[in-house]
Amino acid sequence: MWDDETEVIVAGSGGGLVGAYTAAREGLAVAVVEASDQFGGTTAYSGGGGMWFPCNPVLRRAGSDDGLDAAFEYFHAAVGDRTPVGLQRAYVYGGCELIAYLEQDPHFEFDVLPWPDYYGRLPHARHDGLRHTVCKPLRAERLGELAQRIRGPLDSERLGAAPPKTLAGGRALIGRLLAAITTYPHASLHLNCALVELVTSGDGVGR
Repeated sequence: MWDDETEVIVAGSGGGLVGAYTAAREGLAVAVVEASDQFGGTTAYSGGGGMWFPCNPVLRRAGSDDGLDAAFEYFHAAVGDRTPVGLQRAYVYGGCELIAYLEQDPHFEFDVLPWPDYYGRLPHARHDGLRHTVCKPLRAERLGELAQRIRGPLDSERLGAAPPKTLAGGRALIGRLLAAITTYPHASLHLNCALVELVTSGDGVGR
């Protein structure tokens, strides 16, 4: 049992850790609550852990001559009207800025993941593999005991294989996010802690 006050609650510890990290870095008190006994969610199961953020600094350094307008036309052709166009624009045009923001922190190191766009016949599809980015692998020893709290890989969970000494793919992304978040004293991580209900009051929300 614990009683705490915070400014931001992040429910789940997969991709939402990016929001938790950003809030903590910008000075907000953050609590990450994970219902299971491991961090990472389905993100940790991703073998590649690739992120489709065209025109980011990692890709530019690798020689990409891509443009955000062209990338958006491809993205919109693939997604269509299933989501609001404004949301699609925010994703495509904001992704490169996100990678630049994360690269300012030495906890994050990225590399090119040389995959072509999935829908190669759509307008402005790229076949050179310069739209995908991935976190560089991370030695488990750098995380200490926290490495044992990251979900996966599947062969360890289901077949009893020895945990790898290096985190790769989605596990590397989760590991780097956790390592970065734990440097902030106003951020906390909680396993076996399900978000059950949000209770509102006159001056805020209580959990």
